[in-house]
Amino acid sequence: MEKTLSDPATKPDTGRTGPVARVGARVHLLAQYVWPDDSACGIYAEQVADSLSKAGVRTVLVGGVGRYRQSARPRPEANIVRLDHFCGRRGNLVMFALESRSLARAFRSYVEQYVNSGDVVVIGSFPPFTVHLEQVVHNRGATAVYWLQDYYPELLRSLHGFPMWLKRIMDRRWERNLLRWDYVVKSSANLAYHGPNARVIRNWPSVDLGKPQPFIPKTALYSGNLGYAHGIAPFFAKCEELHAEGYTITVRGDGPGIAKLPPWVNREPLLEDLDALIRSYWEAEIHLVAADPRIQTALFPSKIWNSLATGRPVVCTGFEGEMAAELAISRTAPFQQHRQQWVDFLSSLL
Repeated sequence: MEKTLSDPATKPDTGRTGPVARVGARVHLLAQYVWPDDSACGIYAEQVADSLSKAGVRTVLVGGVGRYRQSARPRPEANIVRLDHFCGRRGNLVMFALESRSLARAFRSYVEQYVNSGDVVVIGSFPPFTVHLEQVVHNRGATAVYWLQDYYPELLRSLHGFPMWLKRIMDRRWERNLLRWDYVVKSSANLAYHGPNARVIRNWPSVDLGKPQPFIPKTALYSGNLGYAHGIAPFFAKCEELHAEGYTITVRGDGPGIAKLPPWVNREPLLEDLDALIRSYWEAEIHLVAADPRIQTALFPSKIWNSLATGRPVVCTGFEGEMAAELAISRTAPFQQHRQQWVDFLSSLL
C-alpha cells in the first residue's frame, strides 16, 4: 500500500484505512529516499520495515519523492508514505541542501500530524537536517530514535577544508542535539558520537546474493559511489599495484572520482538489474573498498557488507585509525544477525 501526502499537514481521508490509520502503537521509519530509489540508507530502512511487519509490528515507511540513484529492484512489502517536498539535483551541494531542508520540514509536519503517544519514530541522518527533530517527536509522546549513518561535522570536512575551530562549534551543537534523543543507533563504532544514549547496530549486506558462483580470475571490482569521502590517492595506488599484477579492474559507480580514473580502469555505470548486480559481485575475484584516511569518524562504507558476504578477498584502501579498528571488527561481525537486532530493539520500545 502506498500513499503520497502532497501536503503533510493535511489529514488523510478518514474513510480509508492505510499506513496513516491511527489504531495502536506503530513504528515510523523516516528516510530521505525510498523505493524505487537505490540509496543504501533507504534500502536498510525498507528492510527493517519489512522485518518489523513480518514480526507483527505495525510499521510505516516514510520517505520523500526525491531521487538519488535509479534501481529496478522489486518493491518492498512495507507500507510507504511519500511526502511532497522541493527536489534538488544530485551533485549540486546548494540544491541538495535545499532539498534536505525541505524534506526535514516535511518530516516535522508528518510527525506532528500522524505520530501518536506510545509510537516509536526512527529518523536517520539522511537528510542531515533531521538531527533537530527530537523535540517534535517528544511533543507527540513518542520515543525518538536517531539512526546515525553519517556524522556530518566530520563528513563536511571532506567537502570543504574549513578550520578546526568551526568544526568544534559544529561538534558541540551536534552533541547537544544527539544527547536529547532517547536513543542514537550508530551504524559503526567509529562514528564520532559517544553519548550515553548511543548504541551500535552495524549494517548488513543489502542484497541477498544467493548461492556462491565461480569468479573470473584476475578481476577486481569497485561498486558504488567514488566521491568526496573516498581517498582517491590510496585507491589509485592500489589499482596500479593490481594492474601491474595483471588484474583487470572495473569500477561500477558514480561520483566525482570516476572522472579521475586512469584509462586502463574499466568505467561502467551502476547496475540497475538485481540479477546482473548479484552476478557482478560473484564474478570478481577481489573486491575493492575505498576510504579517506583523513576522515576516520564520519562514516563507514556500507558497500563493504555485500563484498564481505561473498567471502572473496576484500582489499580496503585509506582505512586508518578508528576506521581501521572498525574494519577489523566488521570482517568477523555476524552480519546475518544485524537486521534482527534492529527488530528486537524497536520491538522492545513499544
